[in-house]
Amino acid sequence: MITNGKSLVGQFILCQSENYIPENWNLRRSGSWLLGFHSDLPVIEILASDSSLIGWLLGYAIDTNGLLLNKSLQIPVFPNDNNDASQLESSLYDFGGRFLAIFLTKNISRVYLDPLASLSAVFCAHEQIVASSTALIPYSEDCQDNYELIKILDIPNKNNWYPFGLTPRHSVERLLPNHFLNLNNWQSTRHWHINQITTVQNKDIKHSISEIASIAQNNIKALVQNSPVYLALTAGRDSRMLLACAREHLQNIELFTVKIPDQKGIQDCELASQIAKTYKLNHRILELEEATEAELNEWLYRTGNCVAGRTWRNVRTLKQLDPQRGLLLGMAGEIGRAIYWSASDTESTQIAPDRLLNILELPVHPYLEERGYQWLNSLGTNNAFSILDLLFIEQRLGCWAGPQQYGHITSAFRIFPLCHRKIIELMLSLPPNYKRSTMMVNDLINNLYPELLRFPFNNYTGLKRYFNKLKNIAESYSSTFKWKR
Repeated sequence: MITNGKSLVGQFILCQSENYIPENWNLRRSGSWLLGFHSDLPVIEILASDSSLIGWLLGYAIDTNGLLLNKSLQIPVFPNDNNDASQLESSLYDFGGRFLAIFLTKNISRVYLDPLASLSAVFCAHEQIVASSTALIPYSEDCQDNYELIKILDIPNKNNWYPFGLTPRHSVERLLPNHFLNLNNWQSTRHWHINQITTVQNKDIKHSISEIASIAQNNIKALVQNSPVYLALTAGRDSRMLLACAREHLQNIELFTVKIPDQKGIQDCELASQIAKTYKLNHRILELEEATEAELNEWLYRTGNCVAGRTWRNVRTLKQLDPQRGLLLGMAGEIGRAIYWSASDTESTQIAPDRLLNILELPVHPYLEERGYQWLNSLGTNNAFSILDLLFIEQRLGCWAGPQQYGHITSAFRIFPLCHRKIIELMLSLPPNYKRSTMMVNDLINNLYPELLRFPFNNYTGLKRYFNKLKNIAESYSSTFKWKR
């Protein structure tokens, strides 16, 4: 039995033996399946049309009415229906938030993630376990540490993470966004394909932006109605876009910015403070506090040693926040501004595994390249723009952003308000030239809170902005001169 489940706040395990479930965790049963979960993780029943139990919904699912689900979810299917898979999937597509669904009907035994895998999961076919973290999967002859891969990525000494569904353990895989896990054969299968997306006409962009904003507002409303929340405000685009979407609920939102001692951190604090002062918003600066070795090790344990980096170092700093408040995080807006595209890319550009790894800033190693080939072959598309967008969704968000949320346990919840299938589809459908222009954020803010556009993104204001521009130009010329020499 795992005895240190107390530190695995908000986590879960699906298995067929009570020996794997940590002490003092909640327990649910369905047939031979056992669901163990920490008391801080909400779990509701999924019911069929006849009110029979067909699974569980874990986490924070938000419906189309802007309500956080907190009681049983009934889906219009019958337990013995052979065609219920499509209905189950389409029902999930309607929800935003951070969640995971387990379906256990007579014909279907599957695990589904939210669109960004923000409530992430790993699985082991040998042990027949699905869990939030590798920390919950016992070691066995088949599930030992993968020392070769651990050495390649060298976490936490380097700011790396495990892509392409890999983990630090043999036979333990991460379930990627857009995939479900079949609990009968333990195969991961893609259930959502990017080739379903059709590019909208330029005349329809305005409508798409309006719909993205409306869904994000809906998600935020559902969360702030249940609990006061924090919103991390930086000098970047996504947090300001969320601020615009949250305009009607600012009385229940406190903004904060972490004072990190580098240029980006200084810009974050200056811009956020100026915005807050100008519009009389509730804002605070968090002084950076160095984490202890014990705190860092606990964070790594909770995330299964799958990710580290800057967010890992903030584990003590974020303890300054009120743990009774939730936290809204500005993730996923990059999908609408072609963050992984290069200027020379076209739809027919050939994308190789080494390019994928370079984009992700991970080591170009044959081990990782082989997994990159496998992932590329699973996509069902040769469109370079689609591949690069999926790279961000499935690898950067699914394998980096999702797992790290388990490391931070000082908030009532941590949710990406842009995590919704329709928002993702709308961002993917924007015309390529529009996405390259990065105007999606500007247009959305202009619709909801245009005053926020008075301040630049990722830059200083006033004279300091021009001095910084001159400094960058000088550094560029200096770099070019050195290269020519």
